[in-house]
Amino acid sequence: MDSVSRSPAIQLPTWLWLWFPPLLLLVIVPIKIVSPEFYAQWIDGERGLIELATPIISIIGAVIGFKLMRVASILPTRRLRVWMLLTTLGCVYFAGEELSWGQHLFGWGTPAYLEAVNDQEETNLHNISSWFDQKPRMLLEFWVLVGGIIYPIRQRMAGSDSGNVADTEKSWYWPSIELLPTALLAILVRLPERIKSLFGIEQLPLELRFSEPQEYYFALFLLIYLASVYRRAISQA
Repeated sequence: MDSVSRSPAIQLPTWLWLWFPPLLLLVIVPIKIVSPEFYAQWIDGERGLIELATPIISIIGAVIGFKLMRVASILPTRRLRVWMLLTTLGCVYFAGEELSWGQHLFGWGTPAYLEAVNDQEETNLHNISSWFDQKPRMLLEFWVLVGGIIYPIRQRMAGSDSGNVADTEKSWYWPSIELLPTALLAILVRLPERIKSLFGIEQLPLELRFSEPQEYYFALFLLIYLASVYRRAISQA
């Protein structure tokens, strides 16, 4: 059996994996169309809805991850436990960097040693080097694409679909079909920007900072992934 299948005991609630993911776009896109000024003030920017929602989702994901660590002995291998810990720490890093480790909320000054090397003179790492930003982001996007879209669709098309999930290491690693809606949104939300760049389009009918909603969906992907593993782990406790 594979990780696409989920018995009722370990399924996540439908509202979380199916109905919640599109909610952000259903809110921000109409606001952008109807009131660009409201959008600029309350949705976009360092203290806007998107910038604050992303670290909140990441923090919730980290909390779930640490709860998973408390029952980590249920996970079948040490490698899997390390992977889940790294995913949890990834949520912590994601939240911290999005908030510049609190600077955006509390407004402290950037230390001189960071100000000298940070492109935006902020208290974070992702504006220092691509090794802290673009490269990890590229790896995460690849994981979302392969693990969240290609793998579950391939498994479903192959008919690897049953009522229970085999207790194998592989079946714990791979995301379930529950990750598909969020993964699709995470990849597709950046598509307009890439089409614009590819074809040299000067202006899109709807202009957003598409990388920001994508970061939100990356964070949500990690949250739902950890939640699905945690639900499965406690069902076997």
